[in-house]
Amino acid sequence: MPIAHVHPTESEDFENLVKREKRSLDEFEISATPEQPVTREANVISPVSGSITIKSKKTGQSRTYRTGHMSGWVMEAYGAVKAGVL
Repeated sequence: MPIAHVHPTESEDFENLVKREKRSLDEFEISATPEQPVTREANVISPVSGSITIKSKKTGQSRTYRTGHMSGWVMEAYGAVKAGVL
């Protein structure tokens, strides 16, 4: 299930890790917010980044992670799911 404003491979990776724990993305409210790329140099493209908030519908707990190039949000969120925080 694609997550808006998140790279498709990251969405897929997170969904697969959630399934590994016998869970479903339907158990979460997920919202991602992109940020505008910022650069101070002319003709330089900055990587797209943003944030993603994942809230457990069961517990009401939520966590927000940074997204984008070289971010670790997938594994960080998976750790929270695996630990039962989400």
